[in-house]
Amino acid sequence: MLLVSGLLFAQCSRTSEPAPKVDYDQKSAKIVQAVSPVVVGDWTLRRVHITAQPHNSGQRELGIVRDTTFENLATLSIQSAPSRHSSGDPRYAHFTGLLRFRTKTYPIQFELSASPQHLFHDEGPQAVFLFEYNFPVGSHLTEPEEHLLQYNLGLIGDHFSLEVVPGQFNAMTWRGLSRGIDKIELVK
Repeated sequence: MLLVSGLLFAQCSRTSEPAPKVDYDQKSAKIVQAVSPVVVGDWTLRRVHITAQPHNSGQRELGIVRDTTFENLATLSIQSAPSRHSSGDPRYAHFTGLLRFRTKTYPIQFELSASPQHLFHDEGPQAVFLFEYNFPVGSHLTEPEEHLLQYNLGLIGDHFSLEVVPGQFNAMTWRGLSRGIDKIELVK
């Protein structure tokens, strides 16, 4: 019996080879560099899907009490910007641009990094980022529209995942990761 189990164990150990080691820094850079060219351009926030949150005071101020979709909420002009990392780290891609909402225009910025789900499991959204205003520090008073975008809707100052369909350069999807915005469908 001992001889049979020993042979069986030896047979099993010979057939399983160690998985090749993945260079996650290199894979992260590849993911971000593949997505970056798609992000640049002029975009319309075609549909902004909001999940109603009963304890969200910003949503209450707007009267959002059930799931809501805003159509053609704003437009974005996005361009590549120099990396904030001194080494120009290819695992990140920095973008700046302008957000046009109603009659106002606001400077924005964000920096893409590979999404952990895509990096480790090759599925889901390709990148994640924090979407922020890009005003010089202490440069102005907050306008009501800025307050609405940041505190009521949760568009500004929120983390999003970003997904593009390979080969399709005129659409992308952002998914909110922590506040009331569930999904934003953007089109060029």
